[in-house]
Amino acid sequence: MKRNYLAFAISLALATSFSVYADEEIKNNTETEEDEIEVIEVRGVLSSLKEAQSIKKEADNVVDALVAEDIGKFPDSNVAEAMQRIPGVSVNRLRGEGQSITVRGLSGNYNVTTLNGRKIASETVGRDFNYDLIAAELIGGIQVNKTQQASLPEGGIGAIINIDTLKPLSVGSTLAGSLEGYYNERAGEFDPQASFLISETFLDDELGLLFSANHTSSFTRFDSHSAQWGWHEWSEAELLPDGDENVSGRLPNWPNIMVSTDKRERTGGTFALQWRPTPELDINFDALYTKYEIESTGNMISLALFEGTNMDNIQQVNFGADGHSNSIIIGEPGNMNSPAIAELLEAQNPRDSDTMQVGLNLNYIWDNFNFNVDMAYSEAEDASAAVSWVVVRTAIDTLTMNWDNNEAVPDITFGDTVLDENIDYGGWYARINGDKVKDKTGNFLFDGSYEPESGIISKVLFGTGYNMQDKGKTFWDQDNASAYTFRNGATESEWVNAPDSEKVVIAGNTLWGPLPDTALNPGSFDDFMGNSNANLPSTWAGINIPGLFNYYRELDEDAFNQYLVPRPNLSGGNTYGVKEETIHAYAELILEDELWNIPYMLDFGLRYVDTTVTSWGYSQDPANIVFDADGLFTDDVDIVGLVEFEGDYSKLLPSFNSKFGLTEDLVFRLSLSQAISRPALTQLSPVTSIWQNEEKTPPENFLYENDPGLEPYYADQLDTTLEWYYSDEGTLNLAFYYKELHGFVNYEPTRETIAGAEFEVTRPYNDDENASRIRGYELNWLQTFDPFLPESLAGFGISANYTYNNSESGEFTDDGEQLPFKGLSDHQYNIVAFYEQHGFMVNLAYNYRSEYSLGKQWYWSNEINDWASETLQVDEWGQLDMQMGYDLNEHLTITFEANNLLDPDYVQYLNGDKSHVDYISSWGRSYRAGIRFKF
Repeated sequence: MKRNYLAFAISLALATSFSVYADEEIKNNTETEEDEIEVIEVRGVLSSLKEAQSIKKEADNVVDALVAEDIGKFPDSNVAEAMQRIPGVSVNRLRGEGQSITVRGLSGNYNVTTLNGRKIASETVGRDFNYDLIAAELIGGIQVNKTQQASLPEGGIGAIINIDTLKPLSVGSTLAGSLEGYYNERAGEFDPQASFLISETFLDDELGLLFSANHTSSFTRFDSHSAQWGWHEWSEAELLPDGDENVSGRLPNWPNIMVSTDKRERTGGTFALQWRPTPELDINFDALYTKYEIESTGNMISLALFEGTNMDNIQQVNFGADGHSNSIIIGEPGNMNSPAIAELLEAQNPRDSDTMQVGLNLNYIWDNFNFNVDMAYSEAEDASAAVSWVVVRTAIDTLTMNWDNNEAVPDITFGDTVLDENIDYGGWYARINGDKVKDKTGNFLFDGSYEPESGIISKVLFGTGYNMQDKGKTFWDQDNASAYTFRNGATESEWVNAPDSEKVVIAGNTLWGPLPDTALNPGSFDDFMGNSNANLPSTWAGINIPGLFNYYRELDEDAFNQYLVPRPNLSGGNTYGVKEETIHAYAELILEDELWNIPYMLDFGLRYVDTTVTSWGYSQDPANIVFDADGLFTDDVDIVGLVEFEGDYSKLLPSFNSKFGLTEDLVFRLSLSQAISRPALTQLSPVTSIWQNEEKTPPENFLYENDPGLEPYYADQLDTTLEWYYSDEGTLNLAFYYKELHGFVNYEPTRETIAGAEFEVTRPYNDDENASRIRGYELNWLQTFDPFLPESLAGFGISANYTYNNSESGEFTDDGEQLPFKGLSDHQYNIVAFYEQHGFMVNLAYNYRSEYSLGKQWYWSNEINDWASETLQVDEWGQLDMQMGYDLNEHLTITFEANNLLDPDYVQYLNGDKSHVDYISSWGRSYRAGIRFKF
């Protein structure tokens, strides 16, 4: 359906006068339902599943929900992991922990996350939200709105996801909490975790206070192998003296193996004050704060197959019939005069984030009107900015790598060399950089509803509001991470002043060293890649970064301070800020009546959005382009200055949701809407980059210029559902969806004359000519088996869902094949089998998603003597988790959880061929046990 037709149709419906009236029994249905839901005490797996189904059934739009099983007890200990139980939701894991999600194939940039209905700030560089920030114990429920309503925030083509915290007058007088221990089998360490909630009411339940707190500590480990920066193409003649130039194959430049450990500390809390002095007035103040700190360290062996390696030392190369390498041997056993190069690398990826939100809500009922005033402010910050990539080098007498071993990980063996802390190492590379992100959001909302006494119009909703998001990013970087490196075979440094006595020759390369003992750590782990039968080193030395940097300071402190100390970097367009201010107004008209004895609900909505974008950044200026006699830029082109931009756009977003009660138990829904998602913040920074290819004669000139005035992507959406609530023990739901997306940002270079010379100029633009499509269906089933089993076997049940996605991204491979959306699996399903009876609960949850694409990856091709692209994909994933609990009495419950019981490998592979592994990691199982209390 074309955009203007849909907008016109719904706008016309809003303007139409209705004169048909229904029975007065319809009046105030919604208010009554909300009151009933509010007082339901959800306890146990089955109760939470049924409450989630009730929310879905009563909603006016297509919604899926999660509800806490009890006070402070969410279905999973991680919010993102819990959300994967919702049909159409996939979790994206970082280092083994669920962090972000996709909904129906659309990532966080296409979704909006709110806390208690307000947009919450995010410490990410983009628009997505990291759900691992918020402890599951602080959450009361989550709703995933899959279709639009005019009263919902705009920006979510995928979904509007709302997280609810608890209210004291709903909880009542309660004291609850938990004490648990966490254990990861790879890390081999126990860590404490605790949560606490107290709620109390006063003045005959007119006033309520609630406070909750949570602290989790965990130490985890995961092992990985990576080809690192792709597989490049080589001919035999380039690698072997007698090699055939007509025979070529693929080899990674820097294959590596790495052991990574994460020490995670998360502390958070909520506070809520609720005052209901009269039945008509409800005043709520709520606040949330969470701090998440991660010390993430990776200890790697990186094997420099070619960079710095003497090609004469290559002894043997075998290419398979598929063009990928079968094996390579560098160096002769016991001969250190023809060695291979090995690197020890320490990678640190810290996280130091704080997130807070405060909000005030006033709700007042006057006659048939319900007025609502809401205001909130939120901040999030990531202050780490210290991602490190520190490398030292050494020599090994022989390196043998064998990919032809029927394993996803190749055999990696060294000759007589042992990579421990007792051999000579030299300094090589020391990169430390990263982003500091600060995000601020604020909102003010006034809305309301009117419910007529009688007639077909059951409710009219209206509202207006102001929303602001101001996110800035400062890139911290060094001046020269290679200052303590001798590049390209040099034996003198142009940056560091140090004596010749501090130079060591390793594998024919001059390096700073040998490094002192204080710069190295002995290996502190074993059983690398425990799931693999490949022949691999079991442990190796690590880098002590403070000790290494002290050594560099002793060599030349001035050089260290000048070149290796990170500072705010204003070049390259990596420091910028974007502020979006939005004024919106909406109206919704809800009709309820019967047609041929079929009750129906029609929800017509129209939302108007006016957005002002203000952005700033540091950029080069084309006015500074000056050429010398050789056609090269003068240094003036590198001058960077502050650039600012202001622009605006407005959108009219229609929506239509309908619900038909085909029978008392069978509900049919039809929804049509238009939704928007805004471009990535990186695309809205006012940045210009200018560079040359000096190897060409004459030099080639290039210019890239962002367009902060880019408009949002928009989507026409169609959703239908058939929901069968066939008994108190079972429900079956089927949903179909179709999204046609337009306006994606595209890049097409043009030729322009600038400063009297020809340039290739690239600017982003909204491509309205080409469409991307997502279509699929979801099937959801809940069933308890008490009616079919004897009373002695009562308590068994199952919850299962399946999602099929089919997409066309509008991106194509070099062969013209259209790619799917990044991160979208064609198939995913969840099966939760549970037993709950006599105080005992066991819950088995299996989650599966099929393979999905990560988009294009580039490699060097000898065949075309240029860079070529190929697809990078992620293999299918299946995870099994278990939860158990036993009620010692009405106040105390013993709990046990086991996660990732199957311990599958996470695998990335090339061009749809699962035998060509680009990356693989293994995380291990984790366990949690403790006691929960509630009084």
